[in-house]
Amino acid sequence: MYKAIVRRNVRIGFRALSAGDYEQVLRQFHPRVVFSFAGPAPLGGERSGIGDVRAWFQLLYSYFPGIQFSIHQVIVQGWPWNTLVATRLSITAPRSDGSDYRNEAMQFLRLRWGKVVEDRLHEDTYKLVNELQVRLSHVEQV
Repeated sequence: MYKAIVRRNVRIGFRALSAGDYEQVLRQFHPRVVFSFAGPAPLGGERSGIGDVRAWFQLLYSYFPGIQFSIHQVIVQGWPWNTLVATRLSITAPRSDGSDYRNEAMQFLRLRWGKVVEDRLHEDTYKLVNELQVRLSHVEQV
């Protein structure tokens, strides 16, 4: 039952993110959460604390307005005091030319008593770097 609840909460969280509501997700984070996004700056790196994670989400949504997350699989292991969650997901974000940016990602969460204490995201960085170069060059041209 516990694992089913965690799987459901992960799916609810990604639905909230697809609606642009990262504050709902941040409420699930421990105040001293460690958040890591594998990849290049400005999105890449490790952050600590809810304030730094909020700033990361704000940056993400500024680069990828309308971003959508589709969950393919959620695996839950462990007990309430030490739970590991692995999520396989797809990312889609509209481009200014009407096409979509698409990528695949993995997320690894560690929960303690229902709070996220560690969140590590791994996306195809080659696709991400190319997309960021295009998006940032459009911003510089405007």
